[in-house]
Amino acid sequence: FSSTYDSYLIVVDRIESTVDSQTLFFRLRNSGGSVTASNYRFSNAYFEDDGNTERQYASASSRFEITNDTDDSSNSGGLQGLLYVHRPADANTMTRMNSYHSFFDSTANDLKIAVSTCNYENPEEHTGIGLNITAGGIRDGGSITVYGIKYT
Repeated sequence: FSSTYDSYLIVVDRIESTVDSQTLFFRLRNSGGSVTASNYRFSNAYFEDDGNTERQYASASSRFEITNDTDDSSNSGGLQGLLYVHRPADANTMTRMNSYHSFFDSTANDLKIAVSTCNYENPEEHTGIGLNITAGGIRDGGSITVYGIKYT
């Protein structure tokens, strides 16, 4: 991230975990690396294909969790979706992230669609973002594409 753009659109496609039942999460980055302070406030609403709904939230987390139960199948499509990051390079504004994404749970029986939001509750400059997993790894073949948005 830089001051060239005001916000960013990140498109994630086929992010597949190598281990079932893990959590995928984002962490902002600054000049010192991943930002792990407990300043992430987030809320997720999951809507499943069987009609069930779930909520996940935290008011003082060290990361922005976007899944609560991954599938390790190599043919499910993994995580797919969009993440908007608003004003990350502005040192005087809290960084806000909004996400719309889908994924299968660890049994590959429930397709979940998620609407998520996160506010990093400390105004500071962020220079990037990282996608992480609690255990295991992420399979080759996925993509993450970042687009800068300039407000005029």
